[in-house]
Parts: sequence; C-alpha cells; structure tokens
Amino acid sequence: MKDRRRKIGKVAAIAAAEEQRYGQIAGQSQRHLDEQIQRLGELNAYRQNYLAGNGAQTAVSSVHWKDYQSFRGRLDAAVAAQQQIVQECEQTALAHRQHWLAKRRRLESLERMLEKFRTEESLADDRREQKVLDDLPKNQIACFSASDD
Repeated sequence: MKDRRRKIGKVAAIAAAEEQRYGQIAGQSQRHLDEQIQRLGELNAYRQNYLAGNGAQTAVSSVHWKDYQSFRGRLDAAVAAQQQIVQECEQTALAHRQHWLAKRRRLESLERMLEKFRTEESLADDRREQKVLDDLPKNQIACFSASDD
C-alpha cells in the first residue's frame, strides 16, 4: 500500500510542477492581455482627443483637411488593428487558463487520491496496533498459566 502511495506521490509531484508551469504561462498571458487592453485604451483616448481638437476647426485649408482625413484613417486603422490584437490575446489567455485549470483539476484529484491512501494506511496501522494490543493480554495470560503448572 505504501508503494502505491509513493508512486502516486511521484506522479503528483510531476503534476504539481506542470500545474505551476501552466499557471505561470496563464499569468503571463493575462498580463500581456492587460497590456494590450491598456494600449487600446490609450490609442482610443488619443484618437478621441485628436478628433475633438482638430475636428472642431471650421476654417481649414484643403491640404490640412486632406492630412486630417488621412491621419484619422490611419488612427482608425490602428485602433482596429489593436482591437484585433486584443481579441487574439483574449483567446490565447482563455486557452492558457483552460489548460492551467485542467492541470489544476488533475493535481487536486491526485492529492485527494493520496489523502485517501494515507487515511487507508493510517487505519490499517491502527488496526494492526489494536490487534497487537488485543492479543497482548491473551499472551500474557497464557504465559502466566503455563508458568503456574
């Protein structure tokens, strides 16, 4: 029984290392997603400020208007590209989190199995000890009876 627990213990140790590694990967992925969301927010804020500051001008030259429209188009394209990056990062972070959760569930299962084995071993040890204690008075009585003869 102890051999079985020892083997599962080794597997659990490997599973714990995997779970920790996948947890780190999931954490890195989430941090990367947070950074990309922050960049998107900054880009949107810049775009809003640019549109508010330059769109309110009434008397502008056609060259200035053409530059404004061109830059506005590039800003819109940059925002769209950043939104795509955020979506991809969300999918990646979700996939990494799901892998980590699967590893976590496996580890918890192995830990429950180990605890069950420990409990079974403890109960078996208690039974053996109780049997020895129960047999002790019988042996002592038998010894005293044999010595009286």
